[in-house]
Amino acid sequence: MNTMLSRLTLMILILSLPFTSIQAQEKSYREVAKERADKIIASLDLFVKDKLLRTRDNIADQYVALNEIQEARDKKIKSVENTADAKKQIEIIKKESDTAIAKLHQSFLAKLSKDMDREQVDKVKDGMTYNVVPLTFANYLLMLPYLTQQQQNKIMDYLVEAREYAMDGGSSKEKHAWFGKYKGKITNYLTAEGFDLKKEGADWAKRRNINSSELEIVESNRIITVLKFDDDAQKESARNLIAHQYQQIQELLKERDAKMAESRAQIKDKEQANKAESEVWVRYKKKLDDQRDLFIRTLVMFVGSEQVELVKNEMTGNDLQKEYSKFLALLPDMNNVQKKKVYDYLLQARKNAMNVLTSRDREQWFAKYRGRANNYLASQNYDLRKATEELEKREAKGVK
Repeated sequence: MNTMLSRLTLMILILSLPFTSIQAQEKSYREVAKERADKIIASLDLFVKDKLLRTRDNIADQYVALNEIQEARDKKIKSVENTADAKKQIEIIKKESDTAIAKLHQSFLAKLSKDMDREQVDKVKDGMTYNVVPLTFANYLLMLPYLTQQQQNKIMDYLVEAREYAMDGGSSKEKHAWFGKYKGKITNYLTAEGFDLKKEGADWAKRRNINSSELEIVESNRIITVLKFDDDAQKESARNLIAHQYQQIQELLKERDAKMAESRAQIKDKEQANKAESEVWVRYKKKLDDQRDLFIRTLVMFVGSEQVELVKNEMTGNDLQKEYSKFLALLPDMNNVQKKKVYDYLLQARKNAMNVLTSRDREQWFAKYRGRANNYLASQNYDLRKATEELEKREAKGVK
């Protein structure tokens, strides 16, 4: 009798296990779904309690419904894996599942749109896909800081399209797989646009190593400390752009010097060799000027006009102000028109000095435009030699 009771009890226990297990599993997944939904709605500006709770429940319900469809799909696939026409049946099962998910997707978005605007709905989508869209787009802008608006729009369109599929993914792997697929499309697009993504990626990796002793890192770190930023993302965008500019200058100067050396080696006639070198120099001077101007136009997207001036001065050793102060000390009686003319010459010196990397090369540019300023002042009847002697006397008295 006791044995029979024990067996009956055991049988009841065994029969009850699957139901209890499934019930616990469903409860556990709904709790997980609710926790995910709570994290997502925390980023939304929904202050009406009813809307907030309704949105949270809609998100949690979406997770649960997706899970049910995907689990049913996986069970069906497993049940036909060893059949003769497994491939055909699996395709049918997946198609049915995809149709159900697509219908659920539209229904879910319709529910969200009743309580939220488009921007808030996008935040929900980002929350359901680990914020891959904004993070990835920001990385493309850091890697390729001179993308046109059209190119940026195309990249964003691809990422947004990937997000629509990824938000229905049943796992992190599946979600990221969708983004991986569309990143491939972005790569193909950018390659067709003329980008060497292997090189661009390698250069960006160097710019991210903020502890490096490379020139672009040392200089960008130094300059960025002079600027004041409240936003870390904006700060990194500016630092990255400055580092990129130093990389571009180094690359163009290296190309120029190699072309000039090639001209010297190939052309034996000295006069012709000098002419060829001059042509190379002029061609790369134009490239450097264009790159500098592009850099400045892009920099103003991250910093104000005063900060742009700070960057220009820091990249040129603050020589503009030093030189201008010397002229003011040399000729304290200059009128405003004359001061402006001298300052304009020095601004030209600074523009050109932004294209070089050494203090020696910067000094050569300032010396060239200092000479032009001197010629102008001489035409204004200033005796610069006499003015220099008088300045030296004043300085000597000051020392005493």
